[in-house]
Amino acid sequence: MLDLGAHHGALSRALGSRPGIERVVAADSSFGFLAQRSGMRVGADPDLLPFHAGSFDLVASMLELHWAGDLPGALVQIRRILKPGGLFLIALPLEGQRGTIYPLLSRLGWDGKRRHSGHIQAFDNAGFRRLAGSVRLPVQRVRWSFHPLFALVDVLYYCWLDLRGPVGHSVEDMVADHPGRPALRGLKGVIASMGWYESRLLRRLVGACGHFTCIRTV
Repeated sequence: MLDLGAHHGALSRALGSRPGIERVVAADSSFGFLAQRSGMRVGADPDLLPFHAGSFDLVASMLELHWAGDLPGALVQIRRILKPGGLFLIALPLEGQRGTIYPLLSRLGWDGKRRHSGHIQAFDNAGFRRLAGSVRLPVQRVRWSFHPLFALVDVLYYCWLDLRGPVGHSVEDMVADHPGRPALRGLKGVIASMGWYESRLLRRLVGACGHFTCIRTV
């Protein structure tokens, strides 16, 4: 499998320990950043993946492709490197999804995620389904996260950045960079657990992040 946008490599290491997965390739557009944290050295921009056609049974992209300038092109590349019948798993922020807090904030002029994290795409569920279907990666299943409480925490974090100033990295990267700070790791664990339990409780409701399972058709 390919972990596309592996960042510090935590997901790659976790998946590599799962039974039945023979090999995990971790790829990131900043290969030096990835190598520093995990010893893995594959550099890959999602718009131009340096792999042969049909190389992978599964490609996973966790909170990565909303930064891609050419998302249709990136999806075409992902389809190319998947074997027929291969799976593409993507966690995608849905900052254009009706019924969530983000479209309302956008209409009010708030753009914290674009300014601090470079979110240049604002998707909704229907729009991503149409796009994935158009490149023959149709969505087979979707789960939801970032329900109201966790989305509020997310927005408050970016409001804090407006007051503090840019930090240049994510919360996950801060934890990876400072493993000796148990309070920071504990706080992140509490917030992540809160988001997980909220998503389990509200799993039938559309949230502001979609976890899509797509399949490469012939």
